[in-house]
Amino acid sequence: MKKKTGLFGQTLFAGVMVFLCLAPFVVAVAGGFLNEHREFSVQAYYDVFLRTPQYLLRFWRSLFLCLCITAGQVAVSVMAGYGFAKCRFPGKNAMFFFLMILMVLPLQVTLVPNYIMLDWMDLLGKDGALIYPGIFVPLGTFIISQSFRAVPDEVIDVARLDGCSLWRILLQVAVPVAKGGVVCAGLLAFLDAWNMVEQPIAYLKDFTKYPISVALAYVSTTEQARQFVCCILVLLPPLFLFSCFHKEMVEGIVFGEEK
Repeated sequence: MKKKTGLFGQTLFAGVMVFLCLAPFVVAVAGGFLNEHREFSVQAYYDVFLRTPQYLLRFWRSLFLCLCITAGQVAVSVMAGYGFAKCRFPGKNAMFFFLMILMVLPLQVTLVPNYIMLDWMDLLGKDGALIYPGIFVPLGTFIISQSFRAVPDEVIDVARLDGCSLWRILLQVAVPVAKGGVVCAGLLAFLDAWNMVEQPIAYLKDFTKYPISVALAYVSTTEQARQFVCCILVLLPPLFLFSCFHKEMVEGIVFGEEK
């Protein structure tokens, strides 16, 4: 009897949590079908996806920026993560400790230093102002280095004896074994870039260059249905990526917890 009661309580709690998580999504989807007179209409979906190109153009531009940031961050994190996990060099532990300290720093702490550096590099107002700072983020290095630690040293030693170069060991031995961590770092990098708000406002001067995460706030409040549809548009890439790679993401998180 106690077992059934406990199972019922767990099921009820899980159902309530699922409902609370899905409720905003359902409201956004349903709200897009209501016009200003609270009547059913597909006009808002038609305007955002077909009629008005500004939304889709901003969407694809934002997607391009996020893919550039994700690709660069994964490449840097893979190389740095392998170095911290499998290479020996002076000061490695101190550098890794400093890396973990950087992970807990709020974004607002680095806005001003990044602004000064980007101004010195003449990148303010350009796409590079968003891409370059987004590439060098310590979280990806930490996750991938933890995954690389699960790669047996014996496997790497055998690859060295077979005459494999460092790059070949990294790309053909370490990365396939630690695929979950690499995918997890890539997903988190994409989500962080897709949701950025402070960086575009601080580093870009032209409103037309703002990504969709910022431009969404400038949709007219009198067009509530169109606001809801824009929310659905913003949700599509993260939802698609999580649906395709949720197993690898969980695997990468588990690797990080085990280490």
